[in-house]
Amino acid sequence: MALPPHCASCGTAGDLLCRACRELMQPATGKRCRHCWLRSQEPVCLDCLSKPLAVRELRSGFVYDGPARAAVLALKHRSVTGLARLLIDIAGDIRPARDVDLIVPIPIPLLRKRRRGGNQAEHLAVAVANRTGLALDARALRRRGWWGPRQAQARSRVDRGRIVAGAFAADPRRVEGRGVLLVDDVSTTMATLSEAARTLRSAGATAVDAWTVARAD
Repeated sequence: MALPPHCASCGTAGDLLCRACRELMQPATGKRCRHCWLRSQEPVCLDCLSKPLAVRELRSGFVYDGPARAAVLALKHRSVTGLARLLIDIAGDIRPARDVDLIVPIPIPLLRKRRRGGNQAEHLAVAVANRTGLALDARALRRRGWWGPRQAQARSRVDRGRIVAGAFAADPRRVEGRGVLLVDDVSTTMATLSEAARTLRSAGATAVDAWTVARAD
């Protein structure tokens, strides 16, 4: 007999995210920079003006805190894959730009993917594709190497940018002439998303936007 699901945040039996925890999830709304989606009184923040990102625009569903953070971590490290579709449902409308016609998940190193039993970004990308009706291609972008760099100690955009430089490879046959929406679980310094976007644009993508479940403020 299968056990009932438990809330990824508080542990209450019954749902993957209970109603009380859903109500505590803080939407990432308000005045924000359209490029990095950090809080900003201006449409483009000073950081993005001085150090432009390869990502044209980022949008995120929630602030990376509380139940949203707990749900992302459960999806990533405990392989609670049912949370992917649930998080997309709770996030509400996802409106890609008109020139975007392809969804691409951020890939993770192969060894990490095997240890986790999958890639959380791929699960989320499937749910986003189902929501938007756009095509999904998980092979358009790949991660170089098996292990991937250690990023835990790199907190700034500059530090993370150095670590992930050259981390991706894109297939021009799959992305040339197409607008891409990158999908990932959480954005922090934006370095990973920006490097992935730079790689896709170098392979011929006409524009690269990004969507994540959560944004670390």
